[in-house]
Amino acid sequence: MKKYLTFTAIILCLSACASNTPQPNPISDADKIATVVAGTLSTATEIPATPTLPDVDNLSINGQLQGKLAFIRNNNLWISINGVETQLTNDAIGLPELWYSNPQISPDGTKIAFLKNAGTDARTLTVSDIDGRNIRQLASDVAWTLPTIEWSNDNQKIYYASSTDPVENMIAKSINQSTGELQEQGQFIVHSGCGGASSDPADAVSSLEKLAPFGRHVFNLSPQNNYIIHSTTCSGGGLGMLNLWTKQDQVLDDHAYGAIISPDGSRIAAASDNSIVIFNVSTGSIESTFPTSETPQALLWNSDGKGVLYSTFRLANTLTLDDQTALDLLGSSPASFNLNTSTLWMVSLDNGQSTKVIEIEAHNLKPIFTDGQKVFVVIVENANKLFDYVTQGNRENLPEYYPTANILEVDLVNLISNPVTSDTQQASFHK
Repeated sequence: MKKYLTFTAIILCLSACASNTPQPNPISDADKIATVVAGTLSTATEIPATPTLPDVDNLSINGQLQGKLAFIRNNNLWISINGVETQLTNDAIGLPELWYSNPQISPDGTKIAFLKNAGTDARTLTVSDIDGRNIRQLASDVAWTLPTIEWSNDNQKIYYASSTDPVENMIAKSINQSTGELQEQGQFIVHSGCGGASSDPADAVSSLEKLAPFGRHVFNLSPQNNYIIHSTTCSGGGLGMLNLWTKQDQVLDDHAYGAIISPDGSRIAAASDNSIVIFNVSTGSIESTFPTSETPQALLWNSDGKGVLYSTFRLANTLTLDDQTALDLLGSSPASFNLNTSTLWMVSLDNGQSTKVIEIEAHNLKPIFTDGQKVFVVIVENANKLFDYVTQGNRENLPEYYPTANILEVDLVNLISNPVTSDTQQASFHK
């Protein structure tokens, strides 16, 4: 019964989030529509001391992931080391009591920064060793509007955004994870009050993966730690750049979204309508535009900086719940689920041509890591399993049929793929 109520609360919240009126300390749309279960940090599962990993040449061996992957499962923090998964937090209790999010592995692979979330208060920035030991809370003022944190390349500082009054005014901060020294890095504005709602549970998962319809927030630190790119609206549209040397903020584009920084930090790639645009960091202007046949969703620079991987989706079918089933589940009707076909592409910055890498039945895709030969791709499932289950009259164990985010490894040369993990939301990979 508890799981059924949890699922119902999620969809009810989807409908309730449609207001355009900003609220004090608002929870972001992605959080409102997430299934949240809590965990406690004080009783992490006992595991051996951090293993010493050799250099990893392959992203997977015989389908088993190699390297380190931090992720959220059932709103608890997990770590996978060379394919061996360990749960680092437990005792999940649900929204709005307590849950965890946004894990980020440090550049040297020895620590995990993540967020501890409770109620409508600001989030708590937390750090631990890679095995979940030595947990420390660093800051308790992480903004709801931009739930992202970034490590500096020297593994010492963690950057995050903190909101002021009014909530649209953001302060970029950094905190030294060793000394606790806190610094303000500048200010920028994120316009709130965008609202949003969806009856499709796959939209909830997509939003948690920083995908459409509500999750395109950007807060990324450059490799040289000299600027931050950020969204200018809570829906993720609009792109700004905060210079950390001058503390001056600049709006680069009013429509671009899903921005990513090139490996050398000199360029920014972003999606805008049916195009991928490349910004020159020095000038702040667009230096090239590459049209795409479908609307880009998530972007990732290739490791050589000469191409950009991006995802698209198109509607394949729509499943509509009958009014009584929708009322039973959601307390309102109508309700429909979109079944999408999603595609991963690679656009060459030399000739502007897009090459199809993989196409799959999925609600959405997101590339998260590539070594130039292979790429890890997050696959957000369609909600057809849930639809089939509830239309047969079933109401128990609904979370078992809820769409999840899984990871595929895709070979960019042979264009073949294999699954490496399942139910791995908000994943962060370290090779």
